Amino acid sequence: MRLGDLLHSARAVVADRTRAALTLLGVVIGTGSIVLLASLLAGGEEALLRASQQAVEADLIQVHPAEVNVRDRRRTQRDLSRDDARALAASRSLGGAAALSESVRPVEARVGRKKKPITLVSAAPAAPSLYALELAAGRFLTDADLASRRRVCVVGHEVWSELFGGPPALREGARDLRLTADGHVWTVVGVLKDRPIMGSTDSTNIWNRKVLVPETTYDALISPDHKADRIYLRQDPLAALEAPPAALRGLIEATLLRRHYGVKNFRIEDKESHGQEKLILDIIKLLLLSTGVVALVVGGINIMNIMLVTVTERTREIGIRRAVGASPRAILLQFLFEAAAVSLLGGVLGVLSGVGISWLAGALLEQLVGRWSFRVEPWSIALGLGLSATVGVLFGFYPAWRASRLSPIEALRSE
Repeated sequence: MRLGDLLHSARAVVADRTRAALTLLGVVIGTGSIVLLASLLAGGEEALLRASQQAVEADLIQVHPAEVNVRDRRRTQRDLSRDDARALAASRSLGGAAALSESVRPVEARVGRKKKPITLVSAAPAAPSLYALELAAGRFLTDADLASRRRVCVVGHEVWSELFGGPPALREGARDLRLTADGHVWTVVGVLKDRPIMGSTDSTNIWNRKVLVPETTYDALISPDHKADRIYLRQDPLAALEAPPAALRGLIEATLLRRHYGVKNFRIEDKESHGQEKLILDIIKLLLLSTGVVALVVGGINIMNIMLVTVTERTREIGIRRAVGASPRAILLQFLFEAAAVSLLGGVLGVLSGVGISWLAGALLEQLVGRWSFRVEPWSIALGLGLSATVGVLFGFYPAWRASRLSPIEALRSE
């Protein structure tokens, strides 16, 4: 049987519009929900990362201070410091890993009579790429700022709006804008773009309420002991191919233990440390996407029902085809193709509806929660179409097998 004839026979299955709509509904819902949920999950994950107030890059390793066990509390020890970051960056065994230290201090900022609780953060020129920060106005901290220990700062969006007012606007040659924090006067050279969070919080440890200053100036004025609240390391990509993450963690721990007199008063975190969180997200994705698979199974049952009805209605046609020489295998393949074509049609309609609803949902969520990226995952389209065709073949097999087993004589007698 030629492809054109197969398409014509498949068209006969959906000739009745009401019956076709009811038949395809389950497949459309199932395929559309897979595309929709995949799009929302991808957009939601990106929005969460964008709203995160911490460094979130997958290739980063973080070192934090930690409690010392009871056995080591009386031993001589060193606090985590910028010197540790420099030692890690200079270590040959780490393959030239880039290291950046950070110190924070909650203080109050003042501009005239206006006051606001903030977090003062020591920063370096590499901070924007580390935290995925963007500027709304002005510039970021430079190497010259660090070398000269300038009292300059970059303020969060909320700090600017509450202490200075108006939209961020810093131009070269404009009058100096200053704020007082922790008893020191800082010149504002940049303003960060608004970085909203999910929900609300009174904490100052969010980027909209932070003030970033050169780490050298921070140490000279506030932290002469050079203590660090965390250290970030990013391994060189070529070195990462040679050393597995576990080996890298071991090298970092050995280097710090040597500097801290054998006392482990720190903890190391990397992407493997958050494996449980990733597992939870994967389980949520699996559960949500399984709802689409369930809807596809329901659609498959509808296709089986309509194909059984179709076989009954076309019994005489089957008898004529058998009488002119069509084999049972040809009849089986014909009805299997019809079931797969009908199911695939529902899959295409589901994909189109899923993309459309994803776009509308993205536009609505952007109004409700801020920036929301509209993303269509190619794998969800391939999965939806593949599952729809598979469901059509699986649930269409029994009606097709039943049609192929009809006796030609009995089929020709049918009215």
